[in-house]
Amino acid sequence: MKKRLIFLFTVLLAVFVSSCKYDFILPVPVTPPTGDVSFATQVVPIFTTGSKCTSCHKPGGQSPDYTAANAYASIVPALVNLSAPDQSMIYTFPGPTTATHTWKKYTAGEAAVILQWIKQGARNN
Repeated sequence: MKKRLIFLFTVLLAVFVSSCKYDFILPVPVTPPTGDVSFATQVVPIFTTGSKCTSCHKPGGQSPDYTAANAYASIVPALVNLSAPDQSMIYTFPGPTTATHTWKKYTAGEAAVILQWIKQGARNN
């Protein structure tokens, strides 16, 4: 009887393990935006659309304030490093590969827009 239970358990375990399937998802290459990146029409929507950054970073909430009216003054120059754009806090902290801001992150495309905007001088356009 004991041998039958061990055999049955082994068969069930083998069926269970062999039924697992994992689909590998390859990352989609991101092409940085071309031309001038507009702060008002391309960068601010990253913060304000859906329940992204402004769910916490708003007046009376977590600092800095990323609402459309206050975002530029909160970001530049405090979170932007024009001499090393890829080290800017606004790019690295909630970036797609960060381990420090795990609750909300940029997509790879959003991060590319922000980095391109910083490389272009982080203008309020």
